[in-house]
Amino acid sequence: MLVARLAALPPETDPSYGIRARALLADPATTDEALGAVLADLSNLEQIRFHAFYCLQTRAWRRRDHRAHRANVDRYQSEFGSHPMFFFMQAEYYSSLDGEPANRQAALTFAPEAVRRLSSIPGVLHLAASVIADHHEADADADPRLLLEGERLVRQAIALSNGTYPRYHATHARIATLRGAYGAARASIGRAIEEEDSSGAEYALRIGDYQLIRARILHAQQAETLRAGQSEATAELRRIRAQILEIMGLLAAVIAFITTAANITAGQPPGPAAGLLTTAGGVTLLVFWGSWILGDVPEAARHARCLSVPLAGGEEVLVCSDGFARLVEPFGLVDGYAALLRAVRGGAGAAGDLVERKNHRRHRSDPAPTVAAWRFI
Repeated sequence: MLVARLAALPPETDPSYGIRARALLADPATTDEALGAVLADLSNLEQIRFHAFYCLQTRAWRRRDHRAHRANVDRYQSEFGSHPMFFFMQAEYYSSLDGEPANRQAALTFAPEAVRRLSSIPGVLHLAASVIADHHEADADADPRLLLEGERLVRQAIALSNGTYPRYHATHARIATLRGAYGAARASIGRAIEEEDSSGAEYALRIGDYQLIRARILHAQQAETLRAGQSEATAELRRIRAQILEIMGLLAAVIAFITTAANITAGQPPGPAAGLLTTAGGVTLLVFWGSWILGDVPEAARHARCLSVPLAGGEEVLVCSDGFARLVEPFGLVDGYAALLRAVRGGAGAAGDLVERKNHRRHRSDPAPTVAAWRFI
């Protein structure tokens, strides 16, 4: 008799509760009509009626009759809402709705609560993992720590069920795909396809789901490979563009220097022309160096150093890796050229000390050394 078999089911907090209930559903005599009659008979014990309710909900969920599942939840919420398993059904309820963020968040609220109350039930753990997978598939920016929690839950469900439920492996494949662990994902979905019972009533639906998951694994892996190749190609194009700009800058500098040199030598005596040519060469080099430092090549800055270019009149142009060019009279502020380089390379503090000493000398009416700086922008 169905009532006696329902009464023999263990408590809903027992790890074998779901397995025993599904075994009862496999009996052809356990029809929806028979379960509905037990549920409607108020003379039966409340726990027996809840067992009948759970079996009806399990069958509706496996057949994907989500409308009937949600209708039963709404109808019997006031009567069975205090049962720990009812939180599990509430999570199923919201996860079966459309993919609106509010519904996903509601499922994420009820699923952990069901896990807290029924932490030893594999089906409850699996549903929580499935809800997390749904959430991450809909929102790629979701917290990755939640995805790790989902993987922990589904692995625990697989362990508690001794790995005998193929759908748990399929859910693990989904989560592994979202994590980028494609090898583990392929192994899990392969095991799910291999171990699914071909004599089951839902075999066609399950295999269809598994093949879809397998296709998603392949698509995700190929998409990641393409993204990596695209990033590498983009970086290479940027390097080539930067090199072209450097060459163009060098050519422009050479042409400008040649043109300037021709104009200077055409109208100046040799002595003054030599000084002007030196100045023109220094300025040309300064412009080219600054454009190289500020070009679209981040690694260029790592190779930049200090370069000193002598000018007419005993002055020098010092080009530094920070993008500034300083015009400094060598022995006006420091004792020797090496000390000048050490001071400038020493950072902002050393440069500030140079300026302070310059201002101090100017305040004493000493001959002020020439100090200037340009920022290439």
